[in-house]
Amino acid sequence: MSSAGDELVVDGATGVTLEQVMANLSSALEHHDEMLRSLMTSNTAFYNQLSTLTDRVTQLANRSSPPVPLVAPAPVLNPASPAKEPHVPVPERYSGDFGSCRAFLTQVSLVFDLQPRSYASERAKVAFLVSLLSGAARDWGTSLWEQQGAVCNSYASFTAEMRKIFDHPVRGRDAADRLLSISQGSRSVADYAVDFRTLASETDWNDGALRGVFYKGLQDTLKDELALREELATLEQCIDLAIRLDNRLRERRREKQSRSSVEVSVSRSRAPESPPSAAEPEPMQLGRAKLSAEERKHRRVSHLCLYCGELGHYITVCPRRQPKDSAHQ
Repeated sequence: MSSAGDELVVDGATGVTLEQVMANLSSALEHHDEMLRSLMTSNTAFYNQLSTLTDRVTQLANRSSPPVPLVAPAPVLNPASPAKEPHVPVPERYSGDFGSCRAFLTQVSLVFDLQPRSYASERAKVAFLVSLLSGAARDWGTSLWEQQGAVCNSYASFTAEMRKIFDHPVRGRDAADRLLSISQGSRSVADYAVDFRTLASETDWNDGALRGVFYKGLQDTLKDELALREELATLEQCIDLAIRLDNRLRERRREKQSRSSVEVSVSRSRAPESPPSAAEPEPMQLGRAKLSAEERKHRRVSHLCLYCGELGHYITVCPRRQPKDSAHQ
């Protein structure tokens, strides 16, 4: 550093003086101040814009959603456990009857529908079905299960094989023949109607033909009752009326039987005729000998008059006794 007159030289090689250095620093500081002010202005504008956008978003959110009620937050509940499966009665065992295979498989499928978690796999369903077989059906199912073929892994395949062997219901012409042969007999109309409807569903007969066949199989007493009424339009109306008439007739028969039982009980409860005193002579009929011990017993047991042997009165009021007989007695 050297001095040239009044100026202080900082760098002799470049001839830069201290005043020039200070001037440069001052200029640089002013430039930095301007940059800072510009940044602050930009930041302020950005903040104002951000605040404006935030206010607009809040306004839009308040317009699109209802106000949140000022209530305490609901307590957090644990996830509900699955509902307990209902209890289902185990279907009756199937022994291989050709006419009931379809009904048996329907009962088994209902168990699976009501208890899906208990029988989630195909093998579980097949195993449950096999456990319900008996007789010839059990022999067939056991043989198939022991083979452990692919059919044991599919309930649909297993039941399809089962239907091929055991599902031979009465249908078509066979159902029509049986429909013509069945009748009410001594059973109720309700029981008769169950068999009739089952067979009728397997035929293609129209309602009028079925109505005529149903009427033909009824008891004569019910036919007489139906003959007094207007002819019904449908089979279901005919069955419904026949069931109601049959129930009423059966009720009347029970009433009559009950009344007869009461009358017999009352007649038996009447006081028996008091035996004659020891001084009274044996009852006699005119012109006849004294009654034997067996005859006396018979008349007393049968509530017959000891004098004339007829029913309906006792010896004390017997119309056949003459005054002299009474005096003699």
